[in-house]
Amino acid sequence: MTSQPGRDTRAEAAHGQAPPTLSATPGLAEIDQQIASELTQSHQVGDTPMARRCQRIARAIALGVAALGVALAARNGWLPDAAIGSDAVLGLACAAAALLLQVGPARALAVRLLAGTAALGSMAAGTLAIAQHLAWTTSGLEHWLAQVARATQQGSTASMHPLCAIALVLCGAAILLLDTSTRRRHAPAEYLALSIVALNLVPLIGSVYQADAMRFFGSSRPVPWALALALLGLGIAILLARPSRRLMAIITDRAPGGEMLRKSLPQTLLVLVALNWLVNRGAQLDWYPPLLVSPLLTLLNSSVILVIFWRTASKVNDEYRARLGSASALAEATSLLIAVSDNTDDPIFVKDCAGRLIFANPATLRRIGKTREQALSRTSRELFIDPDEADRIDADDQRILHKGCSETLEQTLHLPHGVRTYATTKAPWIDASGTVRGIIGISTDISARKEMERQLKQREAELETTIAQRTAALRKLADHLETVREEEKRAIARELHDDMGASLTSLNMHLTSFYKMLPDEPKWADRAVRVQALVAALVATTRRIQIGLRPIMLDLFGLKAGITEQIDEFAQRTGMVCKTSLPDEDVKLPHKLEITLYRMLQEALNNVAKHAQASSITVVLDVDEDGAALTVRDDGIGIASDRLENQTTYGIRGLAERASFLGGTARVYANPDRGTTVRIELPTAQ
Repeated sequence: MTSQPGRDTRAEAAHGQAPPTLSATPGLAEIDQQIASELTQSHQVGDTPMARRCQRIARAIALGVAALGVALAARNGWLPDAAIGSDAVLGLACAAAALLLQVGPARALAVRLLAGTAALGSMAAGTLAIAQHLAWTTSGLEHWLAQVARATQQGSTASMHPLCAIALVLCGAAILLLDTSTRRRHAPAEYLALSIVALNLVPLIGSVYQADAMRFFGSSRPVPWALALALLGLGIAILLARPSRRLMAIITDRAPGGEMLRKSLPQTLLVLVALNWLVNRGAQLDWYPPLLVSPLLTLLNSSVILVIFWRTASKVNDEYRARLGSASALAEATSLLIAVSDNTDDPIFVKDCAGRLIFANPATLRRIGKTREQALSRTSRELFIDPDEADRIDADDQRILHKGCSETLEQTLHLPHGVRTYATTKAPWIDASGTVRGIIGISTDISARKEMERQLKQREAELETTIAQRTAALRKLADHLETVREEEKRAIARELHDDMGASLTSLNMHLTSFYKMLPDEPKWADRAVRVQALVAALVATTRRIQIGLRPIMLDLFGLKAGITEQIDEFAQRTGMVCKTSLPDEDVKLPHKLEITLYRMLQEALNNVAKHAQASSITVVLDVDEDGAALTVRDDGIGIASDRLENQTTYGIRGLAERASFLGGTARVYANPDRGTTVRIELPTAQ
């Protein structure tokens, strides 16, 4: 999907040059990876195995030419024809050394300067030889070379052949211009190297076919074939030294043209040369008349070219059909992707690593209110109204590119058609070579869902407010009812104390006088004891009911006295060992807080009596400036966790509600060893 909608991707695919595509199906992914790999390999002409192989061959040829120069300097007697002069040996050695330095791995400035000096030496040797042949000088170099030859006992000082001199000048110039290119990316060194190869092929072919005109090349003596072969090798080595240049790139390219040149051209040349030599040799040996040479060469050359080109065409056709199949599948998959992209209502977009939009489906363009021409190659700040939103989008993109994994984000954007919220999934776009090319994004409009969520939250907030208001009202009502209950209990307790207590006291006094009037008989004495016991029990019951309703000690002497009285009554009633820990000083708390603590203590003691099966109980009261804490701890059987979470246990819930109404807490938990602890904390500020 790097190809933009509107471009004819099918036409590109038909030529086997489909652009990189965001893969959506397994078949498309494989085709995309294959084509991307082939394109990458076909354009790699730098540090590739083919380029390194060419440079190794160039070094080997230069080294061989240098070795040949050493052999010539040592005056080996295997050279035919005329002897090679010292000027030719010197120029050949300089050219080979310069090329070795240029092709070697070391590219320091000193090495390059040394290579340039050697190349200038080669050019100087060739230039002086040319000048000598043109009669610009008649002694000079020849005299100096003769002295060098006599001193080193080396071969002849015969002047260099003009063709070899020109080739040496071209070699030096080509090596000097090896890394130079024109504005149109032409490399002068390549053209100079081709000239060297062409010049030296002439005498070599003349030597093969015994053609004196080509061997002598307009001179009175032939071109030494060893020197011509060395110069031919130097020309080829100069071409191979820089395989990424324009002419050599055609051969080293991984494309079909380069493959055909590498495989077919050497075979064709070798076969043609061999056939031509055999036909010519047969005529020289009188196997057939010389008139048959041309027809035989035409027939054989045509047959060879036909076979080679037929075979090459067959391979090219097979490769072309394979590419057409891949291109057809790619075009089909691409058209499917375009159809899906164009007909979906979800925005789909692609950005490059710089944050510029390089693809946007129609849904994306409708959302941002721009045409394709207005949107493509634009940044987020140019596409969105709010700069802060654009910066946030770019920050998210860079984070995803840095992490290398996809993320799903919620983005609220101010768009020309209003504020919309999108759930956007973004992922890095990685090509077949593993390079991060940009970021892919697919968005879904969730504005309606977010509006529903907002309304739901609003309703929940309203419901919570209503519940809070109702709860506050219920708590106020409960507080009012509790206050009314306490007042009623207080009134009943006062009536029991004032009326019932006074009546019982008066009754007891009258009965005491009445006991004295009874006969002194055992049956009356027994009845008197029973009546006294009944009256005492009635007084005790009345007192217990009165304390339960509203202890007089709490109203008269405060919370400490009320707790002490309550604990004493509980100990007498249950027989448990009760321990208390109360503050030494007087406790001054608000009346409502004292009543609440007292009632919660009553509830806790009732729970212990009903469920704990304890033998002892400890009550601790702590009071400071911030609040009061009441702790009731028993050594009973403890409490199960399911009972703590049971909502139907009104005793525990009652404690929590009472404490919560006053802004405090009431917690019930099992002790580590055994028993249960009730911890009540209430703030003093009400």
